[in-house]
Amino acid sequence: MSQITEKICLAFEQRRTLKVDNSETDGTSLWLFGNKIAEWREGEIWITNAGWQSKTTKERLNGLTGVSITQRAGSWYINGNFWQGEWTSVNENNGIVSTPLEEVQFDITSKWIASGKYSKPIYSVAHEYSLADLFAYECLLNANGIKYRIIESDTEGEYKPNYFVVVEPQNVELAISLINN
Repeated sequence: MSQITEKICLAFEQRRTLKVDNSETDGTSLWLFGNKIAEWREGEIWITNAGWQSKTTKERLNGLTGVSITQRAGSWYINGNFWQGEWTSVNENNGIVSTPLEEVQFDITSKWIASGKYSKPIYSVAHEYSLADLFAYECLLNANGIKYRIIESDTEGEYKPNYFVVVEPQNVELAISLINN
């Protein structure tokens, strides 16, 4: 994390005024290149990417407490949940960001598929050879509040990645019905 991000985010969270290079806060809002990317609302921090899915925007937002934005296949995820950059509360009680996926326990026990020569997690609901091809499944599961994890399996004899979407056992039937419709 850059020094600018550390300084500006600390000032914003402490509700102090500060201007550093391309970032500014009045203690109520946080701006990057003149675009408001965070603000305090009734004691909660709300964030947006302000329409800019840039490395700098992601870094500034990641400098805030409770925010973990990652990127996969060109899409942004906030604390493990698909995010299009709309205004979102990062209050720990907010359902969108309250439980990072790393805290959910997934059974990734696999069974060997001889015909495909790969191991398949027993609670997988989708399989692709490219991470990017899983994007539609991720969006569908996120929209329906189903927690998931992406797993890469073993392949016999050569490196050919197999990617699976794995859900919790109690959500397998629902996830499969959503995917097949």
